[in-house]
Amino acid sequence: MSITIREALQLEYLEEFKLITNDSGYNNQVTTVGILDHEIIENIMDIFVEGEFVVTTLSNAKDDITIVFKAVKALIHQGAAGLAIKSVYYDSLPEEIIAYANQHKFPIFIFHPSIYIEHIIRTVFNGIKTKGIHEHLEAKLETLMTGNLNPYIVREVSLELNPHFENHHITIYCHEKRFKSEENIIRLIDKYHRLNNKPRTHGLFKFRKGLLIILTYNDNPNIKSDFKYILDLIGLDQSGITIGKSLEKKQLMQLDESLKESYYAYQTAITQNKQELCFHEIGIHQLIMPLMDHTWSTKFVQDKLQPLWDYDLKYGSELYLTLKLYFDYGLQTKKVADHLFQHRNTILYRVKKAKELTGPYEHDLAFHEQMSLAIKFYEAQQVYHKQRH
Repeated sequence: MSITIREALQLEYLEEFKLITNDSGYNNQVTTVGILDHEIIENIMDIFVEGEFVVTTLSNAKDDITIVFKAVKALIHQGAAGLAIKSVYYDSLPEEIIAYANQHKFPIFIFHPSIYIEHIIRTVFNGIKTKGIHEHLEAKLETLMTGNLNPYIVREVSLELNPHFENHHITIYCHEKRFKSEENIIRLIDKYHRLNNKPRTHGLFKFRKGLLIILTYNDNPNIKSDFKYILDLIGLDQSGITIGKSLEKKQLMQLDESLKESYYAYQTAITQNKQELCFHEIGIHQLIMPLMDHTWSTKFVQDKLQPLWDYDLKYGSELYLTLKLYFDYGLQTKKVADHLFQHRNTILYRVKKAKELTGPYEHDLAFHEQMSLAIKFYEAQQVYHKQRH
């Protein structure tokens, strides 16, 4: 288990650290944390291990900066993740050391004497452990999302997520419109778990860079108020998130369906630039979202749209955009023309050209069906890959 330097800096105490090198080492993995003390003068730096985040006062090198440089070189050689110096004796380092650290992507920080080293160590260890727990739970959710599981296995996995889950449930997937970091999601979830007044039959989980809320009930579900209550508890503004909701289910062994429904509804909301959608509102995207990475779906999209992209590249036209807007506006060419600041006849010509390039078709309805579906698949794929990567 590990966290990155970037993730560690969002933890308590470490968020007050001052970076004195550049941030090229922010993706270094922290697997453990240790103290540099007498090792610096006893030449036993080989006790430090790869991924170790080292904390020190440099008390044994307070009168000799060359010892500090040797220590930095030794830590880099050992593969340490970074160094934090308590500013008792040093509140800066010579440019030569900074340049060497930057060259090797080794971040060095200064922190105030009022911060106890013991607190830093405990905080980093807890951060590594907490991330490991969240990754373990997210792996179970991925199993529900991607696996084809027996309903009884689904129930078993669901109760591993939260043994207090009831049967009647709904899942709600939330993603910040201005995504900050997965660490921020973990912080919100941890805040929820620390509260004494939280409903124990519900659950919050990190999933695919978003927040998954599972509401479960024995009877009398009060979904709207409970959802708002949880967002208020963790301090998440509903206007700042995109939301996908599943249908209500009566059996916990259907949680895999619920998870997929909420995630597909969220993806459709992103595609359609809407703040919130329920699975029953997404129409044909109920089919598109589960199949968009299928081999034949990808081939269908490529076969139908590549001729438009090739033509646009060769002639600098906007056939693809025009056709997308043509379907978005319900085949109303005047609205497309107004949107693109073009004459209506230009739009009619482009639609006709697209039909010629991608046909033949038996009739206009076949053209509309196939091309609108190909465009919907393509747009959904773009959102999917952007969110995952």
